[in-house]
This record gives sequence, C-alpha cells and structure tokens, in this order.
Amino acid sequence: ALHRAAELAPGREDSARLLVRAAATAVFTGDLAWVEELAAAARGRTDDAALLAEATAQAGRLAALTVRHTTVFARLADAAERLAGERPATALDLLAGAAVVRFYSGQDAQRDRVREILGRLPEDASHAWLRTWVRTVSNPFTDRAGLLSALPRLAAEAEHRPERLTAFAIMAWVLDETPLAVRAFDEAFGRWELRGPLPEGLGGAAAWTYVEQGRWGRAREVCARFGAVAAATGLDHAMACAATVDATVLAYQGDTAAARARAGDALALVDPLQSRSVSVYARRALGAAAAADGAYEAAYDHLRRVFTADGAPVHYHASYPALADLAAAAVRAGRREEAAAIVERSARALAEDASPRLRALISRARGLLADPEEAEPHFRAALADPALAHWPFERAQTLLDLAEWLRRRRRIAEARGPLTEALETFRRLGARPWTERARAEARAAGLDVADAAPDALAGLSPQQRQIIGLAARGLTNREIGERLFLSPRTVSSHLYRSFPKLGITARSQLRDLIEGPLTAAGHHGPG
Repeated sequence: ALHRAAELAPGREDSARLLVRAAATAVFTGDLAWVEELAAAARGRTDDAALLAEATAQAGRLAALTVRHTTVFARLADAAERLAGERPATALDLLAGAAVVRFYSGQDAQRDRVREILGRLPEDASHAWLRTWVRTVSNPFTDRAGLLSALPRLAAEAEHRPERLTAFAIMAWVLDETPLAVRAFDEAFGRWELRGPLPEGLGGAAAWTYVEQGRWGRAREVCARFGAVAAATGLDHAMACAATVDATVLAYQGDTAAARARAGDALALVDPLQSRSVSVYARRALGAAAAADGAYEAAYDHLRRVFTADGAPVHYHASYPALADLAAAAVRAGRREEAAAIVERSARALAEDASPRLRALISRARGLLADPEEAEPHFRAALADPALAHWPFERAQTLLDLAEWLRRRRRIAEARGPLTEALETFRRLGARPWTERARAEARAAGLDVADAAPDALAGLSPQQRQIIGLAARGLTNREIGERLFLSPRTVSSHLYRSFPKLGITARSQLRDLIEGPLTAAGHHGPG
C-alpha cells in the first residue's frame, strides 16, 4: 500500500518519503531484493540527505543477514561518517546497523571504526538507547558494568515502546543476562507474531538464549521460523545462524550425525573470515558432537579453531563460552598445557568485565586443567553463584566434573549429591550422551540408578519433557511457570495432555516414572 501510494504521490519528495516507509515495513518480510528495490527507487526521487541515509539504513538491516559483511559495513559506516556532523541522529541509526555487521563479522577493524564514529557524535540523552546498543553489540566486554547499569532504564523504555523489546533482549543476551533476555524475547515474539520473525538484526540471539536456558525445543522452533524466511529470501547468513543453533542442540541430544550435517551446512554458506560468528558457532557444535561420541581429540581440534594460533578468541563474543569444553577435551586428548595457556589468556583479557557465567566457565576450565590436588576450589567457585542455574547444561557439566573428581579422591558420599543433580538435569534436558556418562558415574559411586521410561518420554514435546521433569521434582504449576516463563494455566494444560502419554493418572507417580529412584546401594544415609 505504501509503495502504491508512493507511485500516486504528486511530489517527488513525498514519493521518496513513502518509499522509505515502504522499505522499512518490507524489512519484516525478510525479502532483501524488495527492500533494496524500494530503497533504490527512493534514492532516485530525492537529494534529501536524511531520506537517503534512511533508505541506506533500511536496506542495511537486512543486508546484514547476508554474507556481504565487508560491503554492507562500509556502506553503513561511510554514510554514518558523512552525516555525523550535520545529522547525528541519522548517523547513529546507521551506526546501529553497522554494529550488527561488526557482531557477525567479528572484525576488530570494524570495532575500531564504530568506536571512532561514535566518539564524534554528541551524547544527547534522547539518543542514549542507540548509543548503548552500538556499544553493547560491538564491544560488550569493555565497561560491562557501565552497560549493565543502563539495562533497568532500557527495560523501562521497552515497556512503553514494544518495538524495542527485541533490541533490549539482544543487549541482555550479549551481556550474558540470559534470564532478562528470555523474558523479553518471550514477550517480543508474542507481540511480533503477525509481523514476522525478523524485527531486528541478530535474530539468532533469541535461539541462543533459549539454548543457554535449556529450552532446546523452543530454540529449534525459533530457528525453524527465521530459517524458513531466510531460505525463502536468500538471507544466507541468517540461514547459517539457524543451522549452527540446530547443530548445537542436536549434538547435545546425541544426534551427532545430524549435528555434523547441520554444522557443515552453516560452514558451506559463509566465508569463515567474513562471518567469524557463524564459523565459531559451527566449530563449537562440531566439538560438542565429537565429545558426545567420545572422540576427544577431534573435539579438541574443532574447539581449538575457535581461538587463533596465539590463543586469542576468533570472535570477541562467541569464542569465550567454549573455554570449559576446550579444557575438557584437552584433558582427554593430552593437550592440557596448550589449553591452559588459552584459558589464562582469555581470563586476563576479560578481567573484571567477565560476566558471572564466563567466570564460572573459566573456573570450571581451571579445575579440569589443574593438578588433581588443586582442582576442587575451582570447581566449587564455578558452582558458587546460584544465578548460574539459568545455564542448566553448563552447570550440570560442572557438577559432573566435580562428582568425578570427588569419586576419584574416594570421597564417594560427597560425590552422590552433585551426581544426582547432574543426572536429573541431563535427563530433563534430553542430553543423552551426558545422561549416560552421569549414569555410569552414579553406578560407580554406588547409586542404584533406575532408567527413565524412554518410550513414554519420546511421545512428549521438549517443553512437555521440561514441565514433567520439574513436576517430578515437586514444583507447583506456578513455580514451574516462573522457571519456564509460562502461565500456570499453560503448565496445567501440558501436564493434562502428558499424563495419558506416560500411562499415569496422578502427579504423585511422576517421580518414580520420570526420574527413577536414586538411592545409595546398600546404604540408608549419606554415610
């Protein structure tokens, strides 16, 4: 309708303005060719610098989801630089798009240029939102505390400006504030349902947030949505992002052949030097698949490529979460010394700007790589913050590492608690290879482990499995809803539909059926 109105408009300037509005709306279709056609038509009707910049910005928002990172970044940054003096608000809008490209590419030269242009723009309070976006997305580990302090204000603004919800969620995710990000993404997806799955760049951030929180079924659902749009419209970078998330979840679930295939799809779509984020995510997925298969040398080789030859992160955000898995593979592959140097280099680089999540992963890595008699304080440090329960798979891995360490020190009774919790989490998530490893360790620790009922559970959706697992632990519908960000009524509905599939009629039957009794063989107490 806007395009047709532009064709009928009597004045060229009016027509150009309508075409730019049409391009902005067309962004939500994901059809880059259409957006670029509308933007080009607008440029042909006006010399107005603001309108020309706006047309460039709209095309840039979608072009960022292709693999043309160098070209798109130059286009956006050049336009921002030209307008920095006379139209700072427009320049900042263009720079916001350039920051997204910087995230995908991971190129430090782009970070430096973004920072230089941002430094030339006046610090106007009305533009604080976009300034925080640019700083967070392009460089989250410089002044993380300052960026975090801005989040409450940004959250309040997003309450009144729903179109900013996704951008707020992305900033929270980039800063490792996963609980905040999940809540915002849940609300944003509901609001944007009719307008398509690409209201902002970095669409894969939502899927990664759900992966981190253990909502793997939801992560794949989000990937399927934005991956379908990307495939239909040729947004190859977005397709690759979706493939890496898929590959990671499949690896965690033990479907390693499918995981490798999806990671291969992602790598085939991008130039690893242009799209460092995708390259790193794919290597992390391949490392997880190899670890799930017990092929630790292959796992180490994949995860080692997440860092440069001298141990620096290949990508300033995507590489760091691989540190603990790199250490775990290194121990089993005989590469302890090399991995320790990478971990310590990363710890120094992050210093006080490391998030609690990254500090926990570094502590876990140090525990794995330490001499056996010095490992315990590192594992304890990695588990110390209760907030780390928001990354359940990572926490369960650390619990299993600690339990294995304790059992090898013949502290069997102490090992049973973390083992029980790790096994329960792996089962709830559907992380089959880790469930088997934890089950074997539990038996070695003298625990009588009854298997869950796989045939019954196989008939449940991933979200239903999560709800059933939490209900089996005794949580109420309200408590489950708070944990999974669902309404109590939705939880009740899932339970009602799940009971017949499980062959039970009462909530009291869940614990024995789903989790299986974990009791010490031959013991009646912790001694």
